[in-house]
Amino acid sequence: MQVQKCRFFVLLLPVLYLLYGVSLALQFGDNADLINTIANSCLLFIATLILTKMAKLKNWLDFIWFSVFILYIFVLLHLVAYISIGDFVNSTYTGNFHIQKEMINLIPFTTIENTFKQTLPTMPTIIQILGNILLLCPLSFFLLYFKITNSGWKALLVVFLTSCGIELLQFAQTTMITGFDSMALPPERSTDVDDIILNTCSGLIGVLLAYAFPPARKRINKRR
Repeated sequence: MQVQKCRFFVLLLPVLYLLYGVSLALQFGDNADLINTIANSCLLFIATLILTKMAKLKNWLDFIWFSVFILYIFVLLHLVAYISIGDFVNSTYTGNFHIQKEMINLIPFTTIENTFKQTLPTMPTIIQILGNILLLCPLSFFLLYFKITNSGWKALLVVFLTSCGIELLQFAQTTMITGFDSMALPPERSTDVDDIILNTCSGLIGVLLAYAFPPARKRINKRR
């Protein structure tokens, strides 16, 4: 019961993230970096609070693993869902919004097929495929391990919706930057249905690992 109450100490992680980001922005960055840090810190705090309220921790080892889970959420945000609000604020608005069709793929397995059809696949494409296969595996595993979801299907559904949310966010970003002057996102920020397929497979791997790992399986099958 004590560790269950003390689990809220993980809320210090987004606070430390905010303080560190603000310190860097004030020393080496600009107003855009400061706004980005504050906005993303707020998102991380909200996500951490929701997960912390739902998680079931049994001992201090669980607390350590839960902290690792929260740090994984931080990394996930930076990799695929970092919101650059400050860049929009500091850019000149032109209003010339348009959809960048070259950055969208809605045909399943097209990107995957094209990758493997290459005579010599490049390292970035290989990393992208493998990265998407592994990206959300920890999410589904820890959702089950900490009983945030009580079944593999629900964990997989969360992964699927998370992946869809990431792609929609990236679509919004790649569209919005066309209405601002001198703005660009990393080239991998595209909207691709294959990413959703690979991310869902990643979530399935996490579910299978959770049920294959005896301590996790025991926790999952145990009634709340």
